[in-house]
Amino acid sequence: MVHIIGNNIATCTQRVLLRLAVLGVTDFTLYSPDVMAGEHKKLPHTAKHPFGLIPVLEDGDFTLYESRAICRYLATKYNGQSKDLIPDCKDLKATALFDQWASVELTDFDAFASELVAQNLFYKWRGLEAIPEVVDLVTKKLSDKLDIFDTLLAKQKYMGGNVFSLIDTFYMPYTEKLFEAGEGELTTSRPNVKAWWDRVTVRATWKLVNVKITG
Repeated sequence: MVHIIGNNIATCTQRVLLRLAVLGVTDFTLYSPDVMAGEHKKLPHTAKHPFGLIPVLEDGDFTLYESRAICRYLATKYNGQSKDLIPDCKDLKATALFDQWASVELTDFDAFASELVAQNLFYKWRGLEAIPEVVDLVTKKLSDKLDIFDTLLAKQKYMGGNVFSLIDTFYMPYTEKLFEAGEGELTTSRPNVKAWWDRVTVRATWKLVNVKITG
């Protein structure tokens, strides 16, 4: 049984929980450290994640951190339960394309979406004020990137091609958080990005995870 250390309202933990739901894995445990008290910044947590962040996966005597690495590990470990989520490692070109699209999410979406959500949502939760200049800058950069995504999604149904995959689940938590941060128009104003979002959020596994997070 895998054990997850994380918080279900944290986007990176949500990414892992969504991966487990898509795989149909229910035999796992979740421990939520007291982040507000800084539990994740102290031992014993920092012995598992030296940067003092969440989530962390423990599988027997194996420990892994970074949500995307955890998602890949889970997709491989439980690959027989959902074979389309990651390509066969023997397929060189499919694996290379998978890595390409995974890199795109990290550098061309998350880098800007996460900062915009932090400014407009997370700062508010902490009683802090957003920095207008930063908001304007990351909004412009994310808008430019989403224009390109809109063009790409006119040619393919999903972020990694024409089949729902692990790549899509990388995008979903922060896309949802953009709506919570009052920036949903960045998605809905672009027809192909909106169509992608409609396709992935209608999936039963997303609804299941979202109910657990918001309920």
